[in-house]
Amino acid sequence: MLDNLASRFFACAAPVLLTALMAPVAGAAESRAASECRSTVLNDEEAEAVCALPTFQTDRAVRFQARFLGSHDDSVVSLRVVTLSGAPVTCKEGSKTESRFEDGEVTLECAVTSPVPRSGGELKVKISMHHLQLDRTELLID
Repeated sequence: MLDNLASRFFACAAPVLLTALMAPVAGAAESRAASECRSTVLNDEEAEAVCALPTFQTDRAVRFQARFLGSHDDSVVSLRVVTLSGAPVTCKEGSKTESRFEDGEVTLECAVTSPVPRSGGELKVKISMHHLQLDRTELLID
């Protein structure tokens, strides 16, 4: 009888417990909106990405990410110029803005604080690359 009572308790409690444990994970994923940026490969050594900024009510932290494929022992890539609505900006400390001689997939990132944009705000990034392929770019809003 005790075994039957315990199994009924766990059958009822397990879904509730799992839902409660998963809620913070789902909430964290929803707090980061991502939008794909428009990327253009200009030639074998240069690319440019343009990301439209959504409308914010307050200043927001945004992160530009560029993913590359095929990096190897002579590959070099860097985020050269970053502008926010036409004004040059500096990536925050801890951003990974260059890679040299890494193998495989490489992700570069530039974090900045975006002030409340006027209409038509955008983040533009000029990319210098050698011996690897730009896969995709996106803008993450924290």
